[in-house]
Amino acid sequence: MKKANLYGKWIISISLLIICGCVYLIQTNVNEQVIEETSAQMHFEINNTKHIKETLKPKASHAEGFEAEKPTYTAILDKALLIKDKELRIKTISNHLINWAKEAPFECVHWLDEQSKTPEQALYISKVIHFLITDNLPVAGRIILNFERLHSDQSIVDDYLSSQVAVSPYDAIEWLNNLDNEKMKQEVKLRLLQNWAKLEPAQLLNYLEVHTDITANNRYLIQQQLAQVLIKKSSQQIQDEFYSYPSSFQPNLAYSVISQWPEHELSDAREWIFTLEGEQSKYFAIKSYIDYTGKSSANMNELIQQIHSPKLRAHLLERLQ
Repeated sequence: MKKANLYGKWIISISLLIICGCVYLIQTNVNEQVIEETSAQMHFEINNTKHIKETLKPKASHAEGFEAEKPTYTAILDKALLIKDKELRIKTISNHLINWAKEAPFECVHWLDEQSKTPEQALYISKVIHFLITDNLPVAGRIILNFERLHSDQSIVDDYLSSQVAVSPYDAIEWLNNLDNEKMKQEVKLRLLQNWAKLEPAQLLNYLEVHTDITANNRYLIQQQLAQVLIKKSSQQIQDEFYSYPSSFQPNLAYSVISQWPEHELSDAREWIFTLEGEQSKYFAIKSYIDYTGKSSANMNELIQQIHSPKLRAHLLERLQ
């Protein structure tokens, strides 16, 4: 009986051990499966996140590139050239060109220079150069000299020089000497000197005294311009300023002053002649007065008698006959 009980207990113990072992193995397999599933899920999520990032990356990069790739002025202008409405086209292109000229003036003018030569293209060039002359005179001067189409345009050259002479007449002369077109150079130089006469007459006459290469005809025209400046002043100012000029210019200048004196103020002109100093200056002033008023000029003998040279007096009396 005791042996049977022991045997039964042994069987039960063995069974329990087997059952525990099976439970342990089942639990281990379940845990490993859970771990594997969890690991796989994590791996999937990581890969999926990477995939999402990689998917988004090109889009972000594309967006950044889009911001950096700003349209060029040439592309903008090429598009603007297609505008059919003329007024809108001119306004749009002009605005773009001015903005480009502020940033890169040489590139802007180079693009313009390559365009077909039309009245509209000439208008754009004029607008850009006029802007540069106002905004940056030294740059404008260099650009005009660098583009043959620009320094061959007399109106552009005149526009530049009229601004440059107001800043520095000597720089204007130096710039002008770099032009190749001799005929145009002579024409614009005369206007330059005439503009100089309006701004700084004494300075100009000092320049003319040194530079004897100025032709007699141009000197006469310049003196006419000086006279126009003088006669706009009062009689006392005319007298004071007249003697500040080089003595070699005073005789011819006296002739020009009288020749342009307002007709209704000729009595003031006579008084000015009486006060003039210097035989030659007085002679030319009287001569101009006779030429201005005609041979029937009255009361000229009194003025003529102020001339000491018999030869000069005789010339004046002959003009009255």
